[in-house]
Amino acid sequence: MLLNLERVSTFYGKFQALHEVSLRVEKGEIVTLLGSNGAGKSTLLKVISGLLPSRSGSIQFAGERIERLRPDEIVSRGVSQCPEGRKLFPEMTVLKNLRLGGYIHRRDRPSLERSLEEVFRLFPILRERAAQMAGTLSGGEQQMLAMG
Repeated sequence: MLLNLERVSTFYGKFQALHEVSLRVEKGEIVTLLGSNGAGKSTLLKVISGLLPSRSGSIQFAGERIERLRPDEIVSRGVSQCPEGRKLFPEMTVLKNLRLGGYIHRRDRPSLERSLEEVFRLFPILRERAAQMAGTLSGGEQQMLAMG
């Protein structure tokens, strides 16, 4: 199992935003969170990413408990999210955008280069567009870049 949440609850002050949420995601699955505004979709992603602490329950990623890790530690294990709005630098190349994002999480050059190769493996079109300005990419390509 890739991601497993068991009875996860969290609060914003005294307001309970999530009440014992359980979710299982197997490797290779695509899962969609659906719900009305205020249902807790973004809150759940914040808890999984470590941006908001859970009050109870457990979160495992690739068999490791992550609910007490810092956000940067969770990212280093492979958990990330790509919020709406594709936060890119449109006047910079695809490669410069990827390098800038990589420096935030991987300061040593060999680690950064491995990460770039992994992004290019997942999204081969980005290798082809490496010298292109990010702002000229299609919407789907920009989303790939934001995820990279």
